[in-house]
Amino acid sequence: MTAVTTYTSRVVRITIEYDGSAYNGWQVQNNAPSVQAAVESAVNRLTGGTGRVRAAGRTDAGVHARGQVAVLSLPETLPVERVPEALNSRLPDDIAVVAASSCEASFDPRYDCVMKQYSYSLTYGPVRPALGDRRSWHVKRPLDVAAMAAAAGLLAGHHDYTSFANRERAGEDNVRTVDRSELVVLPADAAGRGRLVYYVEGRSFLYNQVRAMTGTLFGIGTGRFNRDDIPRIFAARDRAAAGESAPPWGLCLEWVLYPGESRPEDRGGLVGR
Repeated sequence: MTAVTTYTSRVVRITIEYDGSAYNGWQVQNNAPSVQAAVESAVNRLTGGTGRVRAAGRTDAGVHARGQVAVLSLPETLPVERVPEALNSRLPDDIAVVAASSCEASFDPRYDCVMKQYSYSLTYGPVRPALGDRRSWHVKRPLDVAAMAAAAGLLAGHHDYTSFANRERAGEDNVRTVDRSELVVLPADAAGRGRLVYYVEGRSFLYNQVRAMTGTLFGIGTGRFNRDDIPRIFAARDRAAAGESAPPWGLCLEWVLYPGESRPEDRGGLVGR
């Protein structure tokens, strides 16, 4: 029988950055790799225990994070300032703990959150990118960027977002508040590709909501929709009324904010690094 190490523990809050390309999302899966499983494996190898790691949100397969927040129990003998180094030496190269701090045992990274920011990065132009192709959605066709930017703000507000929710995962209450929906145009890159970052902020989101909102803006950029269609899409409460979901690899969880914390500045998505 395997011995389990016991120790006096404390609750630690960590901020995690990861490239989600190789993972089937954050949450532990029975038959697929997940970010949560990788982090828990590192924690358990460090402590000799079998602890769980709870995060602010469950990013989907292929989705990245720069500021995922999680909590875990660690021995009091491990100084909190050494936690990132201790875990990173046991994590794969595509996952890194970038910050750690002590927190109250009652801290809940999901329910105590007051705001999250997601960015969606998109490039467009005839030349496909060879670098960063897993961190942005590249579109070869031209886009009406001005129309997309003008329509983005209409997706913010307090609405029933059923038309932007995954059919299988939508619940009875699909009302959410989106505090920010803004498309930012960055200068073209060295190859002449246009660069767009779509920022979405709110306390909570439906499954696939941000990707569906992005796909709807893409539909406006290609002429399938126009800004006057947005109220109709909301009113339909039907996923078929909105655009297709944008692919996961352009999406990044940028940060999670808690009471008393200051809102970080925009970081340029995954194409502005």
